[in-house]
Amino acid sequence: MRLFANHTYPIGVDMGDDALTLVQMAKDIDSVRLHAANSIRYPADVKPGSASWQRWAIEATAESVAHGRFQGKEVVAAQPASEVFVDTIKMSEPAEGELQNAILNHLKPKLQITPDNVLIKHVRNDSKNILVMASDRTKLYRHLAIYEKARLKVAAISVWPMAVLRAYTHLWARHMGQDDPVMLLDIRQICTNIVICDSANLYFAHSSPVGAKGLEIDRMIDLLNSEMDMCRVKFRSAYRNPQVNHIIFVSGNAVDKDIYAKIAKRAQMSAQIGDCLDAARAPRSDQARLRSHAPHANWITAMGLSLS
Repeated sequence: MRLFANHTYPIGVDMGDDALTLVQMAKDIDSVRLHAANSIRYPADVKPGSASWQRWAIEATAESVAHGRFQGKEVVAAQPASEVFVDTIKMSEPAEGELQNAILNHLKPKLQITPDNVLIKHVRNDSKNILVMASDRTKLYRHLAIYEKARLKVAAISVWPMAVLRAYTHLWARHMGQDDPVMLLDIRQICTNIVICDSANLYFAHSSPVGAKGLEIDRMIDLLNSEMDMCRVKFRSAYRNPQVNHIIFVSGNAVDKDIYAKIAKRAQMSAQIGDCLDAARAPRSDQARLRSHAPHANWITAMGLSLS
């Protein structure tokens, strides 16, 4: 029975703005767990998006899959947050077949992408609001070329907010005993990804340019809190759901706990640290190895991609 229940998902690949992170989740009889993981910080002399970065990414991705405990060659990938435009727009249900054009017309003034090159994914949570995620087709093809040259099979391309929602649903929401909207903060080295969601719905997403590197300065904590306030205000104006009063720091041990405490205190919100490795039931020996090998790592997006 355990043989049939021990199913591995595709490999989730988060090729972010500062690190390459790969995760493969597995399904047990009634839960999910971490099967394999690796995270590699980009070399200091490699600029993301450059030709040298592409060559490095091909080699690092192929080597991680070949020499790690990953099973299979299928991957679910996502572009970094800096390459994905996210916006919540008010829009009544248009005529059948007109939604894509209506969204594109609304976004044109905000996008720095030619209409022919834009790729759009949207989520409608009620009759009035749509969460839209848009990216550049050319940049996506650049990522696809990396996986092709690394001899991996792309099962799907997702977007980081959807991946974060999927990981939250599997790793925390089912065990929290309530389903009010929460704010998830994934504090990375050079940015912070903010998601407002409940166990099933993605309401709001925003990537702030404030990351862990700057949060040792109180002024930068104030800046991040102002962006969090902006997210809460926009959420409150768009939805009639309960107010967002709880933070989960899903960056776990990648950021100093004192910084988390300052952010929560200034936001006047209850908070908890979401340790992805612990929530994914990684063995203690694996947790110790990964924290020692990749103390910088943010796991949640790659975990959600694997579970997609």
